[in-house]
Amino acid sequence: MTLKNSTTPPVASPEATGSESEPAESPATIRGWIKKNRYAPVKLINMITEWFTGNRHADYGLAVMRIASGFLVLGWLVLNIPVAARVWGPGSAYWDGYREILGYQWPLNLLRHAGTGPFWLWYVAAIVLALAFLLGWRTRIVTPLLFVFYAGINAQNVAIADGGNYFFRIMLIYLIFADVSRRWSLDSRRRARKNSKETEVGTVLHNLALCLVVAQLCTVYLEAGLYKVQGSLWQNGTAMYYPLKSDFYGVFPALSDLATHFSWTVVLVTYFSVLIQIAFTFMLFNRITRRIALLGILCMHLGIAILMGLPFFSGIMASADAVLVSGATWVLIAGWLGRGRRSLLGRLRGGRFAKSSTPATPGVAETAPEDDAKDDSVTVPDSVRV
Repeated sequence: MTLKNSTTPPVASPEATGSESEPAESPATIRGWIKKNRYAPVKLINMITEWFTGNRHADYGLAVMRIASGFLVLGWLVLNIPVAARVWGPGSAYWDGYREILGYQWPLNLLRHAGTGPFWLWYVAAIVLALAFLLGWRTRIVTPLLFVFYAGINAQNVAIADGGNYFFRIMLIYLIFADVSRRWSLDSRRRARKNSKETEVGTVLHNLALCLVVAQLCTVYLEAGLYKVQGSLWQNGTAMYYPLKSDFYGVFPALSDLATHFSWTVVLVTYFSVLIQIAFTFMLFNRITRRIALLGILCMHLGIAILMGLPFFSGIMASADAVLVSGATWVLIAGWLGRGRRSLLGRLRGGRFAKSSTPATPGVAETAPEDDAKDDSVTVPDSVRV
C-alpha cells in the first residue's frame, strides 16, 4: 500500500539525475598521494632555481678557504726556496722519464726545458699570485693564473707531492668560477666603494662551483674510507700503529709512543678514521650530525698534521671543509678573534707604559682604554645564515 501524504521526499536515482558523485580519494592510496603532491615537481624546480639564482651561498666559508689555502701555499713556496731549483727547476731533469709517463701537456710543461732564469721568474710569480689570492685581490684573474703557475711547478716533480697538492689543484679549477673574494678581501672593499652590482650569471656560477667543491670533498672522503676498509690492517684495527712508529711519518717520537702505548687507543683511532670518512657525506643532511662530522674530520686532520707530520695536506683538506660551516658561525668566530686581539693589544699597551705612567690617585677611578670601552657584541644578520 502506498502512502500518498508521506513527508519523505522521493530519492532520485542516479539514472534519473544523470550524474553520480565521485568518492573522495584517500591520501593513503597511491592515487590520493599523487593528487596531493601533484605540484611537488614544480615546487622542487622553483626551490632549486631560487637557491642557484637568489644569493651567493657560503661566501664566508669560501673566504676562509681562500685565506687558509692561500696562506698554506704561500708558506709552502717560500719555505722551499732553498731547494726549489734542485727539486722543480733545472736540477730536476732526472725526472724526465717520469714526466713523459704522466703526460703533462701545455701549459703545465713550460718549465720542463726552462733555464735557471725563467724558472725563478716563474717561481717568484707563483709566490706573488699566492699572496694576491690570500688577500683576495683581483681573484677573477689571479685564481686561473695561480692554477697554471702552481700546477706547472708541481708537474716538475710529482713524486714528492702529497695529496694536498693534488686536491688544491682540483679546487682551484672550481674556485675559478666562484666568488671567493666576496668577504674579507681587497676586492670586497673595492666593490663597496664602487657600489658594484652582482650579476645573476655570476651568482649561478658561484653556487655551481660551491656544489662542485662539496661534491669533490665528499668523493675524496668516501673513496678514502672505502679503500681503507678493504685492507686487513684497517679491519683488525692496527693500521694506525705502523705509520706512527715509522721513521718517515713519526716526526714526534714521544707523541707517537704516547698515542700507541695502549692498544685500545690504536684500535679506536683506526676505526674512527674509517667510519668518519665513510659516514661524512651522509651526516651532512642534518644540522646536528653535520657539526659532529665537521668536528670529527677536523680532529682527524689535526692528528695527521701533528702525529704524521703532514700539515700541508691536512690544512688544505680542512680549508675546504670550511665551506660547510655556516656564515653565522664564521661571523661569530671573527667577533671572538677581534675581541681577543683588542684584549691582547690592550694588555701590551698597559705593560709597555706601566713604568712611565703616574701612580693612581686614591679615590679617583681609573678610566678604561677607548678600545676596551667599546661594545663587543656581534650582531649576526639573517643573510649570512647558510
